[in-house]
Amino acid sequence: MPSYPAPPTPPLALPPGAWDCHMHVFGPFNRFPLAEAGAYAPPLADRGTQLAMLDAAGFDHGLLIQPSSYGSDHRALLDAVAASGGRLRAIGSCDRSVSGEALGALRVKGMRGLRFVEVAWPGGGRYPGTQGLDMLELLRDDMTAAGMHAQLWADLDRCTEAAFSAAAGGMPLVLDHLAGMTALDRPGTYGFDRMADALASGMVWIKLTYLRRSALPLDYGDMQATVAALAEVAPDRILWGSDWPFVRMDARPDPAMLIAQLGAWLGYDALVRCLKANPAALLPGEMP
Repeated sequence: MPSYPAPPTPPLALPPGAWDCHMHVFGPFNRFPLAEAGAYAPPLADRGTQLAMLDAAGFDHGLLIQPSSYGSDHRALLDAVAASGGRLRAIGSCDRSVSGEALGALRVKGMRGLRFVEVAWPGGGRYPGTQGLDMLELLRDDMTAAGMHAQLWADLDRCTEAAFSAAAGGMPLVLDHLAGMTALDRPGTYGFDRMADALASGMVWIKLTYLRRSALPLDYGDMQATVAALAEVAPDRILWGSDWPFVRMDARPDPAMLIAQLGAWLGYDALVRCLKANPAALLPGEMP
């Protein structure tokens, strides 16, 4: 499997304490083999390469998301966190077999939440190795007791329903990949306005990870209006993640370009809030 190189140093100076809130680690595969029934073959993107990417892009911290190709095997994820010198935190994936005590132990090791997926993969059904919202309901009490939040990858309708449920139920929720929005979801449309109402609850965050939602690979300009509008209506609820190392993408962007583009769309003050203040509010607690 090919390795994925770190990007060049970006022209935009990021604020101290900036977070990339959506990254993955894969490998080394002789130590951390993939699940046999994975949905894709990822590149080698081990902890050293991942930290090099953070350094080159100017980030102090990163949030690692458990990839479906590892299922509930968190060894690669936790190894990267443990070796990061306090720079990384993690979002895992667990089934009902996990105990409340085990979730508490995972939090001590740097895990701050669990991810749930309601997106179908090309082979049909939910992505192999992921858990759906039904599992969230089973784990909700133990997650709350462990001080964990939920992250969701789903379409806009499902994200909006979950966002209103989170507002009512009191558990923080983070919506991946722009909550499934496209360039057509702008202020005044039903989907955008409902999501804006859900974000106003103060219990929901949305990641402005727009590259998978764009119809313009390596350009992404069609997403500017939607991204800028979300930052305006919910300035304290926006996060950003590179989605490095860009699995299942033919055109892999330079994260530095994405950051510069986001800064141009939002302005520097809003960018600082998105990259620093908001992640700090979502991910409290001492690092392991």
